[in-house]
Amino acid sequence: MIHKSIIFGLIFIPIILSFIIHIDAVTLLKATAETGQGDEMAGMEHEENTNVTNGFSPANPHPNASQPTNATIQNLIYTRLKQEGSPVLGNPSSPITMVLFGDFQCHFCGRFSRDTEPQINETYVQTGKINLVFKHFVTHGPDSMSAAIASQCANEQGKFWKFYELLYGNQGGENSGWASVDNLKKFASQIHGMNMGKFNSCLDNQKYKSRVDNDTAFAYKSGFQGTPTIIIEKSDGSDPQVLLGAYPFPVFQAILDKKITGG
Repeated sequence: MIHKSIIFGLIFIPIILSFIIHIDAVTLLKATAETGQGDEMAGMEHEENTNVTNGFSPANPHPNASQPTNATIQNLIYTRLKQEGSPVLGNPSSPITMVLFGDFQCHFCGRFSRDTEPQINETYVQTGKINLVFKHFVTHGPDSMSAAIASQCANEQGKFWKFYELLYGNQGGENSGWASVDNLKKFASQIHGMNMGKFNSCLDNQKYKSRVDNDTAFAYKSGFQGTPTIIIEKSDGSDPQVLLGAYPFPVFQAILDKKITGG
């Protein structure tokens, strides 16, 4: 006669094992859903989930990358950035500076520029509370480099922010040709007062390539992990706060109000 404990084991052990396996599977699926990173995403160079609140486009690994440090980030002093030729917007004497590291083909940068930056501009930049600086973090390929150089050519004529709006307002697929040199010239021609002869010569000769390269090298050296990366600091470069991703306006509002009031 078969012992009762053996019968118990034969009946209930498979049930218990099935239950454990089910729990583990549910846990794994839940973790995958929360991180937004399934196995199929691991091999994607710039997989972007536009439904993520603070989504960002990851930068490719770089041999000189390091972790962000206040000492490095404090080199982003407003007066120095302006002297270097970085595009700036707002009152130079504003106490707070926001530095945006972006790529013109980064869709999260596009979302930030279309949805959040205009609110920041209206609420804080145009009222003199902060100033805004753009720095290049080219991570999406050759058309991104061309777009970055072109934007500096526009900046040379005081037209950067109009060009910025045009590019982010007309984004296409990554390296699909929407930001080709020819199309960049077409975008520039839509800006009132743009000297196209000067712009075309600037872009064709890649006049500002070294500046774009320097911005990107600085971003990697500072340990920035992707685009957009946004630094909010006092205009003397102190008290920097780094945000990775296209956060919605209320997040920036809370941070900016606290910094402005000295909180």
